[in-house]
Amino acid sequence: MKFGNTLRNSLLCLVFVSVLSGCSEKRISPLDRDDVHFAAFYSDYLLESGVAPGNGGTELSVLDSAAINELLLRHALTRDRLNWKLSVYRKNHELWRSILVQVRANIFKKTGAAQ
Repeated sequence: MKFGNTLRNSLLCLVFVSVLSGCSEKRISPLDRDDVHFAAFYSDYLLESGVAPGNGGTELSVLDSAAINELLLRHALTRDRLNWKLSVYRKNHELWRSILVQVRANIFKKTGAAQ
């Protein structure tokens, strides 16, 4: 009898824990390797375009195709992968927010600006 009660109690506890974990606040999933590469690419793209903390965006420039290709190569991205990740970010606003947080951190790290 005790084994049956222990088994039943264990199963009830397992179900209870499963229900509670399902009710917990959803956390933003961590960035995958492609997301990190994209965030690094986008950070460098913004910096090379003249977007930096404190410059007010006064000296913006448009990067040519060769510069973009060099950035993609440096960050291990292809144009197809970049386009696919952009379509994913358009559909998942929480993931895009995480990317932007990473981009901001990258820019502050590279420029030495205080957050």
